[in-house]
Amino acid sequence: MIMGILFFGSVIVSHTYLARPIPLWTLASMIVIVGFLAAATVLTRSEWLHKTVLLFYVIAPFLCLLWGIFLLWNRYVFATDILLLTTFYTLTMLGVGVGYHRMLTHHGFDASTPIRFLWIVLGIMSFNGTPLFWAATHIKHHAHSDDEGDPHSPLHGFWHAHFGWLFSLCKTEAKAEEFAPHLLQDHVVIFANNTAGIWMLLSLLIPFLIGGWTGLLWGGAVRIFLMNHVGWSTNSICHCFGKRTFETTDESRNNWILALLDFGEGWHNNHHAFPTNAFHGMRWWQLDLSGFIIRTMEWTGLIWNVQRVSREAEAAHRLNVARSQSAIQSLRVKLMHSVDAANAEIQKLCQASIESVDHQTLQKQLNESVKTLEKIRSAIVSSLHLKRPRLAAYQKQVEITLEHARKTMLRVRPA
Repeated sequence: MIMGILFFGSVIVSHTYLARPIPLWTLASMIVIVGFLAAATVLTRSEWLHKTVLLFYVIAPFLCLLWGIFLLWNRYVFATDILLLTTFYTLTMLGVGVGYHRMLTHHGFDASTPIRFLWIVLGIMSFNGTPLFWAATHIKHHAHSDDEGDPHSPLHGFWHAHFGWLFSLCKTEAKAEEFAPHLLQDHVVIFANNTAGIWMLLSLLIPFLIGGWTGLLWGGAVRIFLMNHVGWSTNSICHCFGKRTFETTDESRNNWILALLDFGEGWHNNHHAFPTNAFHGMRWWQLDLSGFIIRTMEWTGLIWNVQRVSREAEAAHRLNVARSQSAIQSLRVKLMHSVDAANAEIQKLCQASIESVDHQTLQKQLNESVKTLEKIRSAIVSSLHLKRPRLAAYQKQVEITLEHARKTMLRVRPA
């Protein structure tokens, strides 16, 4: 039905407003391609199809941006096009920041069913993924921020954090059943998630019906390009560049330039320090349009139970972080001693093996154990932030490596 509406709407606009109407077969082909890609983005589970769709999803809006610049240079852009771009960019960016992020993922406030549905639909129209996918991915990010298991950590490279991680979703996908099981019981979320393709297509149809092909270009493709890269920059830029107001167990940073572009999401360090806080701009000078919208909705009674952070909570956070860092530093020093002691014992085992037996395989295995310990030592020294689970995993690995070396030596030692 939606495909039919889009097709016939295209025909009407083409034959009414364009001097040279576009052939019906061209319109039909373009609508089918757009529909297929939108549906495939939502539904595909095939790895090659997933990567093909994503490649188009990343490249096509960029090519449309270049075409838009060409039109702008030649003065073929109209006020309606720019109005469609700014309107849909603003609405869908707020859909992600207010709807997907602060409301759905972190439960920063409560709202009635119509209000919740509206914000979720605006998030879907951003082409940033379905609500279940977005929320589960973000919750997983917080659970493993800048550590193994983080879907988009810059530890694997800046471009991996920016959009490269999308091409490895078959390996790193966050399952809603594991990270957002509560949302699977939410009928509003499930309905919006199951109809996501319709809202995506609608976000392209409306600009087209209002502004024709240039309206679709600016209000659709160029807007998606800008939305993509501003949104992805939170994962990359805000974990590499900016200031850290609060100490956290990751590399999250505040970036005021990005905060202007994404309506407050750029105050990323504030958010990682207080994830449930509905207001990411925590100082009067930290502009946060999403926070302003939330405050306005609260004032009008549209939402309630809005989560805030008091000055006392900030002070308690700083104190808890200081204590935690002190404890983690002690664990780090203890682990370094364990690595050094295990390394010294394995070195002795290596020397004993040389003196007692001529066994190249044994010596190779013991050398591998030494290399493993060196890798652990290097990781401990180079990592800016180590969490307790990671330290515990390293300690376990040291014990396993040492035990394996002991058993290897006992198997070949002469009676």
